[in-house]
Amino acid sequence: MIEIFSTDNNVLISRVSALFDAEDIPFVVLGNHASLLGGGILGIGQRVMVDPEFIPKALSLIRANGLKGDIDFVPGLKDDNE
Repeated sequence: MIEIFSTDNNVLISRVSALFDAEDIPFVVLGNHASLLGGGILGIGQRVMVDPEFIPKALSLIRANGLKGDIDFVPGLKDDNE
C-alpha cells in the first residue's frame, strides 16, 4: 500500500472511504486511533493508503467527485490524467 494523502479531517476520510468502497478500491486508513486520541490536535493525521495498481483509479475518483481541492496529495504522486 502507498500513501496518497493524510488529513485530520474525519468528514473527508469518511467521504473518500465511501467512494473507494463503492468502487472496490483496496485501501486502508492508518492513524485513525491516534487521531481520535489527539482530540483534533493538528499534526496527528490519518493516512489514506491505496494498493499501487489502483492509485490512478483512486485519484480519478477523487477528481470526479470534486474533492481534489480539499486534499493535499503526497508529493510526486502521479496518475494517468496528469
